[in-house]
Amino acid sequence: MAEAKVYGYRWVILALAFLVHCGLQVAILITMGMGSLMMGPDVGLSVTEFSMISTMPYLTGFLFGIVGGAWADRKSIRVVMISGLSVAVVGGLMRTVSMSFPVLLLASFLLGFALAALNANSAKLFRLWFPGKWTSIAMGIYILGATAGGGAIAMKVGPMLTDPHTGFMIGAGCAIACLVLWIFLGRTYPGGENGGEAAEPMTKYLGVVLKNKYVWIISFVMFCAFGASIVENNFLTAGLVEYTGDPGVAGSVSAANMIAVGVGGVVMPILLGNVKKLKPVFFVAALLMAVTDVLIFWLPFGAITWAMVILQGFFMGVILPMGKTLPALIPGVRPEHLGAVGGIQSSFQNLGAWILPAYIIAPVATSVAGGTPLSLMIGGGIAVALAGVFILFLPSDTGTVVKLEEGKVSE
Repeated sequence: MAEAKVYGYRWVILALAFLVHCGLQVAILITMGMGSLMMGPDVGLSVTEFSMISTMPYLTGFLFGIVGGAWADRKSIRVVMISGLSVAVVGGLMRTVSMSFPVLLLASFLLGFALAALNANSAKLFRLWFPGKWTSIAMGIYILGATAGGGAIAMKVGPMLTDPHTGFMIGAGCAIACLVLWIFLGRTYPGGENGGEAAEPMTKYLGVVLKNKYVWIISFVMFCAFGASIVENNFLTAGLVEYTGDPGVAGSVSAANMIAVGVGGVVMPILLGNVKKLKPVFFVAALLMAVTDVLIFWLPFGAITWAMVILQGFFMGVILPMGKTLPALIPGVRPEHLGAVGGIQSSFQNLGAWILPAYIIAPVATSVAGGTPLSLMIGGGIAVALAGVFILFLPSDTGTVVKLEEGKVSE
């Protein structure tokens, strides 16, 4: 059997994915961090319009995630990433020249193309360059770029800005830097990205993977898990401002949460090398995250709040990289189909991010409990608990690391 070669350039690829994920998150989440400025008199946005602008990149991911994954199976990850980042740069620059709602909405839609391409192909990227147990570890570091990197920066810096235009300039600069980085550092996997098979029509790739019931299960897992994470991104900081009356404290607590997500995403994949089965770990982490979601605003503010926020972030850090690695773990998925599977999962996770917070959880929480921070986080807790339930439908022997079809791994 052929050996799975491990190339030294993999560390450049990991650093590249980390930095690009970080930069794209800053560009997208900066709008959430400067929410009060975006809705101020200079821009004149309503709460609904602001929410639409903030979540529009996730709609892009839903619509084009499958296409981005299948296209990478047909061409290469590098081609798809450069194309997606180029479109994102256009969106980033559009936000710097106009503050009108239609332009900002379209710009946010275009900005989402890069993240759609990256999320759709992340599982395949790390399965190729980091085979075996290193797939999950690399995914954890990649998630770290979005949370402790881009997310924490956006949530902390956003409220400190004096005007939205400055934030949009930062976002455009990040998008341009990401494109330049991928052009100069992005490289196609030397061993071939399609398992040595001849290119098949895109419809055939999709036809094969759509028949696999486990593809649908992992897609629903990430639909719920990612939706729950965006509930936190959208409402945790605002809830803490209402809870404490101090935007500075609220921003610091939220940044600590993002850092905890990153720590959990790196530490747990390393520890999981000694664990044989994924299902119980994911299930317990999902339930504990749901409990901490509720306790953050159930308990009086103080040291216990910091503890709950950090624990909640840590458990999210356990769930997200494990969930993103699932396309490479489920049975019946060949290497040349990983992009298509990752694209389907990415589309569902973005659908959850777009629909669950703004169109399901927020309206229900508002009608039942006036939209209090506690009611919103209860909604997020229910969503992540459902992710834990869906994971139970995977095979009982689903492992925590990629099972290689090849022989030994060699440098």
